[in-house]
Amino acid sequence: MANSFALITKYLPKAVDKYFAEDSKTAILENGKKFIDVNFNEAGYVKIADVLLDGLSDYYKTQEQSNVDPNYAAYAGNIASGSRDGFAIGGVTVRWEIFRLQYVRGKQMRIDYISNEETANIIIGHALEEFMRLKVVPEVDATRFSIIADCTSASLGNQVVLELGGSSTDALTDTNAATGVMHRFNAAFEWLADLEVPEEEQIIFVRPAVNTLIHNTAELAKFITQSDYRSSEGLTFKVEKYFGRPIIEVPSSRFFSKLVTTNNGYSYSSGSKLINFIVCSAKAVVPIRKLEHQKVYGPELSGLAGFHGYIINVLLYHGVVIPKNKVVGVYCALEKTEAASAKVSTLAVDVRAGSATNTWYVNNYFTRPQGLRGQLVYAEYNSGGSGYAKDGFAVGGTLTGTAGTDYVIVNYGGDTPATQTSSTATAANFALVDASGKIIAAVNQVALVKGA
Repeated sequence: MANSFALITKYLPKAVDKYFAEDSKTAILENGKKFIDVNFNEAGYVKIADVLLDGLSDYYKTQEQSNVDPNYAAYAGNIASGSRDGFAIGGVTVRWEIFRLQYVRGKQMRIDYISNEETANIIIGHALEEFMRLKVVPEVDATRFSIIADCTSASLGNQVVLELGGSSTDALTDTNAATGVMHRFNAAFEWLADLEVPEEEQIIFVRPAVNTLIHNTAELAKFITQSDYRSSEGLTFKVEKYFGRPIIEVPSSRFFSKLVTTNNGYSYSSGSKLINFIVCSAKAVVPIRKLEHQKVYGPELSGLAGFHGYIINVLLYHGVVIPKNKVVGVYCALEKTEAASAKVSTLAVDVRAGSATNTWYVNNYFTRPQGLRGQLVYAEYNSGGSGYAKDGFAVGGTLTGTAGTDYVIVNYGGDTPATQTSSTATAANFALVDASGKIIAAVNQVALVKGA
């Protein structure tokens, strides 16, 4: 297995590039790293080149300029006193600035020796692949979009707040009136055009609900085209374009402002809002990631930590560079209400009726973002009760109380899922709790379907 570990460590950086190229929604922005030294030999930092140039000056023919001007170079042979002609002397200044990446994130995954043996040694490779696809890529995307949205402002003029499907002047609809999505896009294009952001640099990111508006707007759909796009990793994929601008659909779980990272992924915070759409210059936003450390340890070394199995360490630095003079190259439309909690760190629970009267069971559940790992618990909803029964579960909090009294641990799935009996309750509150007791996803007041 030692050779296999060496190969995993060797090829993991290339695999990460592959995962980002195929699954990341912000990979399209990674072509703009021309003036950034990502190989700068200091962990968590990159160097950014700031290039300053002088502007044009008047050109004078030989002997035409009679006044002494030390900023002009004389032609060869022109030695007349007080004469300067030809080109004005200009300069180029290249200034390197050190930028600290916003996030340093890592994880140590432990795989029991027996578990790996029972899966014919394939669990290690699959664990890394799934970790990158389900955990790393979504979090990096989400942090990038949050940084982009948070750099805009209403006072600057490049941030608007809209209500999807509303009826007021700040609504976002599929009509061709002033509130239609087509007109909202045109407002963003006008902003960027006034600030001389070329059309060919602009990229449109939308959440699924807004993408639906686009396809439901007959007038706008006339201008939607299909095109091939080639990523920085050389992967070619098809994208839709509106007036030549690529449209990238982003899952709502990666598309909100004021994101916070946690010890088990990421979540929304107070004031977080879903992002309806972003139009930005590919040269104004430069996302960067550096896989700083990756290592697989076998049982012979993991045993030193008192664990019999395999240990995988992954350390990733990542962030977004948006130079101050490039902030105007970003335009963001947020959702009016604080709706992130409806799309992020949530559960969808499949409740089925049991065979006996008033019994029910959990057939399955899934999380947003997908693949969150934890223990499912519930409390029967009671508006006149207390604790979880009344208030529900709050993401980010710590599960307290006693199992069986304050909450119930769910045994779901399988051929004979455990049934619950609820003679009076018509709804229940559910939470997913990680190994440390933190509530990482929740949904409250789910209607119960009970046996007759």
